[in-house]
Amino acid sequence: MAKTKNVTFLKFLIVLIAFQDVAAGVAGSIMADLIVAFPEFPPSVVMLIATIPGFFQIFPSLFYGKLANAFSKRTLLFTGLLLFIIGGIMPFFIDNLFIIIAFRGLLGLGVGITLPLSIDIISSFFNGRERDTLIGLGTSTVACIGAVFFQVAGGMLADAYSWQFGFLVYLFPIWILAITFLYLPEPNRLQVENASLKEILFSASKTVYGFTLGQVFYTALVFGYVTNISIIIQAEKLGSATEAGLAISLFTLGTLLVGFFFGRLRQLWPNFNIPFGIILTAAGILWCFYAKDLTFIFMASLVGGMGLGIVIPGVLSRISDLSNIAKGISFVGFAAAAQGLGAIISPFMYQLTLHSFGQVGGRFTLFLAAIGLLALAIIWLVITSLSKKGSVQTEYEPSNSTDVI
Repeated sequence: MAKTKNVTFLKFLIVLIAFQDVAAGVAGSIMADLIVAFPEFPPSVVMLIATIPGFFQIFPSLFYGKLANAFSKRTLLFTGLLLFIIGGIMPFFIDNLFIIIAFRGLLGLGVGITLPLSIDIISSFFNGRERDTLIGLGTSTVACIGAVFFQVAGGMLADAYSWQFGFLVYLFPIWILAITFLYLPEPNRLQVENASLKEILFSASKTVYGFTLGQVFYTALVFGYVTNISIIIQAEKLGSATEAGLAISLFTLGTLLVGFFFGRLRQLWPNFNIPFGIILTAAGILWCFYAKDLTFIFMASLVGGMGLGIVIPGVLSRISDLSNIAKGISFVGFAAAAQGLGAIISPFMYQLTLHSFGQVGGRFTLFLAAIGLLALAIIWLVITSLSKKGSVQTEYEPSNSTDVI
C-alpha cells in the first residue's frame, strides 16, 4: 500500500471509509415500493430488506478485536468493502424476497467490518480532541453524505425505472475501495496478545455494557422512522419514493451538519451530550408525527438527524476510550453490534406494540418512537446524574471509570 505523508489527505482517506456505513438505508427510501412488489408477504417481513444488514453486522463487529489482531487493516478494508458492494448490487438481478434478504445480510457483514475499522484506524493515527473530531466527521458527516447519496439516488432510480434499479447505487463504492486500498497507509501493528472472546467480554466495564444496551434501544427506536416515513409519504400521497428518500436524506443531513462540531460539543459537555442528542432525535420524530405537510416533514427530519449526529459518535468515542489496545482488546465492535441488533429487532418490536394498541404502522409508529426515545433519554440522564461526581470525564484520554454512562 502506498504511503502518504500529507496529513490532510490521510484524514480524508480515513474518514472516507465510513462513506457506506449507513448506506443500508436505500431500502428505507423505497420501502413502499418493496411492500407493493411483494404483496404475498406481511410488511414486517419485507422490512427485513432494510433491517437484516444490521443483524449480520453484529457478528464481525463482536469479533472485530480478534479480526484486527489476526489480519492487516488493508485485508479487512478490502474484505469489508467487497462484501458490501456484492451484497448491495445483487438484489438488482433477483426477484426472490428471501434471496434478496440473504444478499442484504452479506452487505451487513461488510458494514460490520468497516464500521469498527474506521474508528480503529482513526484511533491508530490520532488521539485527543483531534481523534474525536475525526470520529464525528467519519460516523456523522461522511457517513451521512454517503447516506444522502444512496437514499436520494436509489429513490430516483426506483421512481424512474423500478425498485430493483434502486440497488444499482451500490456500484458507486468501487472507487472508494480503490482509492483507500491504494493510498491509505497501514498503521503500525502493536505486538499484543490475541485476547480471547472470553477475556474481551469479562474485561468490559459496566459503562461499555451500558452504552451497548442503550445503543440497541436507540437504534431500534430510530428505525421506526427509517422504515415508516416512506410509507407515510407515499400512502398519504405527500410525495413519491424520491421525496421519501429526500426525507430520510435530510435526516442524515442533520447528522452530517452536527458531525462538524462533535469534537467541540463533547469537550464542552462530555457526559450529557448523548441524552441531549436522544431528546433532539425524539423531538424531530415527534414533529414528523404531527406534520401534515411535506415541507414540515423535511424540517422535522433535519432536526431528528441532528440528534443522531450527536448520539452515534458520542457512543463510539466513549467506548473507544475504554478499549485497552495495549492488551489487544477493542470494544468498538460492541457499539457496531448494538446498532445491528437494534435494527433487526425494530420491526418486530413495533409490530408487537402496535398489535397491543390495536394500531397499524405509519404515523403511530413515529409516535411510539418519539415516546420511547424520550424515556430512554430520561433514563440515560438519571444514570449519568447519579454517577460519582469525581468520575466525570473532562479530558480526552482513555478513562478507567466504570461509572459514567
